[in-house]
Amino acid sequence: MKAGIRVSLSMDSGAFLGIYLPTGQAAGDTVTTWLTALHMAAVWGLPFKVSMTLMGALVAMLSATGVIIWWKKRKARRWRKLAVRSPASETCRN
Repeated sequence: MKAGIRVSLSMDSGAFLGIYLPTGQAAGDTVTTWLTALHMAAVWGLPFKVSMTLMGALVAMLSATGVIIWWKKRKARRWRKLAVRSPASETCRN
């Protein structure tokens, strides 16, 4: 286990027993350890992992559907421009 800030309390009375504050090279590990654990979904167990998986899937689906909608609108705009410019559209109206 990497070094981090630790506070020790008595389980019976709740009395303060001691504190460990890392110094030197271990001092920088307190934040990076927490962020690494959070990034790897190793903090709140299975519910956190499942929720992060669902959030990741949601972001991917929203991105994909956004691209699909954009692509369809772009295609429709091109067809409208072609229909307005083409001489065949004039002969069909008369």
